[in-house]
Amino acid sequence: MKKIILFLTLGLFSFNASSQEIPTTLVKSEVFKDEYKYSSVVLVEDDGKDGILIVRSYQGGVFSSGSGYYFEHYDSNMKLIKEYEYERVQKKADKKSVGTILGIILDGDNIRLIDYAYNKTDKVFICSALSSNINDFNFTSQELFRVNSEEIQRGPIVSFMGIGSGARNYDGDAGANMIINEDRTAFAITIDIKDKTAETHKLFLFDKSLNKKIDHTFKREIKDRKFTYENIDVSKDGNTLYILGKVYTDEKKKKKEGGKYQFELTRITKDSEKTQVFDTEEHFSSSLKTIIFEGRITCIGFYSDRKDNRYKGISYFELDPTTLAIKKSKFNPFTEQFIIDKYGKDKDKELKFLSFRKILITPSNDIVFNAEEFYITTTYISNGMNGGGRTQTIYHYDDIVSAKINASGDIVWARNINKRQATTGDESYISYTSTLKDNDTYFFINTGEKVKKLKNDRIQFGQASTKKSNLNVIRINPNGDFDYKEILDDKDNEVPFMVSDGALTGNSVIFIGRKGKKKQLLKITL
Repeated sequence: MKKIILFLTLGLFSFNASSQEIPTTLVKSEVFKDEYKYSSVVLVEDDGKDGILIVRSYQGGVFSSGSGYYFEHYDSNMKLIKEYEYERVQKKADKKSVGTILGIILDGDNIRLIDYAYNKTDKVFICSALSSNINDFNFTSQELFRVNSEEIQRGPIVSFMGIGSGARNYDGDAGANMIINEDRTAFAITIDIKDKTAETHKLFLFDKSLNKKIDHTFKREIKDRKFTYENIDVSKDGNTLYILGKVYTDEKKKKKEGGKYQFELTRITKDSEKTQVFDTEEHFSSSLKTIIFEGRITCIGFYSDRKDNRYKGISYFELDPTTLAIKKSKFNPFTEQFIIDKYGKDKDKELKFLSFRKILITPSNDIVFNAEEFYITTTYISNGMNGGGRTQTIYHYDDIVSAKINASGDIVWARNINKRQATTGDESYISYTSTLKDNDTYFFINTGEKVKKLKNDRIQFGQASTKKSNLNVIRINPNGDFDYKEILDDKDNEVPFMVSDGALTGNSVIFIGRKGKKKQLLKITL
């Protein structure tokens, strides 16, 4: 395991001292060992019988090369019913590369791995579905589409269920990407296409039974570097694609105030394409996130009044999901309570380095918007008398930001959870996983020492590390008040759990823990 540096100071926010007990039910699997040390949960699905199907990806290290997936079926008590290993191997007779699994989707008892691989003979990239019934794991392949190699903008193919980072000389969306809608009934595959004069993507949309719904080429007459994909979404009914882009046009360069760019939302169906243009006026929004409802669509993000990443509040745009007409446009400054949470009584400061983490929708269609301060620093470590040295990269995961936005686009509450976490390697044990039950928002985090109560209705968490980490849950109620609970003490665990990699299913969260080759699964039900 890579070296890990962790330090955590979480505190200085008010909480409800007379709060009710947070109900949680914890069930652990048996401790087990895999052939491969590193694995992560990539899919959790209910089996319809109070049990769950878990898919874990694994990757070999220096002394154990290989990659693949573990399929595990557990009952309601986290007892293993059945397991299967799907190893990704290259056969000598194959005319294609091993390829990359873009994503996994379940259709009843049929599980489908969406594979993207290069065929050397035909010089094409082929996207296929590897399908099997979960009762026998006998996989068969079905080709979904193919794209000629010379058409494709090369770069890293993809990271699992995320846009692949562009290598040097490529834009950040180079390669292939898979997007699954919230209800997991449909998925899209996007392929970046070579074009020196225009931003071009091939878009394919399928339902979970592999019926093709859309085959479309999206083209924007502007150079790649001037068009940034914010996100691509699949509608709830699985028939529509939405593309949100940030575009640097010649016209916006002439703006005297605010960001010199515009945002463009494009709606794509089987036989139509429509685009709406909007900008953040005199404000700066470095990024927006699309949220799709049944009756509306919103774009939400953080904004600043200066050309930097010191955020002052939350920007909100509401559009008609069919016509894309702009219905509302608001810029909500952070609340006074939020500023007190973060800075005490100093109201002149602004938050910075915010990164989206999770967007949740309440039963009343309010939006809970969760983010985290994330930034990277480097430091030079000298070898002392021997001369020379090396540069160390440190990844910082600091304050948690959570805000609730109502249907009118106004902030109901905004809270800041102060913490300091950093790592030079595996970030799985730090950061957090968030979820929603009814109208309460929950955060699962690892901490070190017991939580201390401070004066003025504040609490503070101590240092955490992979050698000693207590699992806590923090709850924000509909009014924005906090309470918390330690749900697992370090001394009661054989392994620490990876709180940043929680997988959600119903009212439960699944975490995997690891210590050396020892592993264990934890199911927490709210």
